[in-house]
Amino acid sequence: MFGIDAYSFGTLWPSLLGVAGMSAAMIWGFLKVRKLMSEDAHKHGK
Repeated sequence: MFGIDAYSFGTLWPSLLGVAGMSAAMIWGFLKVRKLMSEDAHKHGK
């Protein structure tokens, strides 16, 4: 029913790569902010 031929794959993979890259950046940013907030809470004695 649903198949991906070589042309479709060739046009879709850059978009999929971009989506994966943006997702990875958002996850990394979330983890970084969470780590910094945790360090700040410990520094101020909360």
